Amino acid sequence: MKSYIITDDVLCFTSNYIEGNGTLVVEKNKEIMVEVNSLKLIKNCCKFYGNSYNIQRQFVIDIFNYYIKTPIILSPYNMLIFFPTSSPSSNRCIWISYSNIDRYVKEEKSTKIFFKGGKIINIEVPYYIIDNQITKCIKIEKYLNNIINKAQIK
Repeated sequence: MKSYIITDDVLCFTSNYIEGNGTLVVEKNKEIMVEVNSLKLIKNCCKFYGNSYNIQRQFVIDIFNYYIKTPIILSPYNMLIFFPTSSPSSNRCIWISYSNIDRYVKEEKSTKIFFKGGKIINIEVPYYIIDNQITKCIKIEKYLNNIINKAQIK
């Protein structure tokens, strides 16, 4: 599958386990192989939702100064926010849906993520990285909700 749009069903995606240029997308009820790498996938989806990846990244940098592992807002109205676990250009990067996380716990050398709907994924990413990324997303979500609420009042 070459053209794929990230929706609120997507829990995470990565090119880490794929040879070549593909991406494994984990949805609530299935897993899908997409024929582009994960960075290209998120860039394509930013365009679909009306912005470029660079604009979305720059917005977060300008407001929050999150230069490293910058979370990306795919859609502020659907609160589709994804965060990378490492450099987005790295095939080791896993993009995780902030809004689909129920909770996460520290394991010995990894982090176990419990998603809404019951799916559990254990990833080899230190807990402090996941915790830091989720903290960034909480601040982004609060900011977006304030903007949306102010717009609805007027």
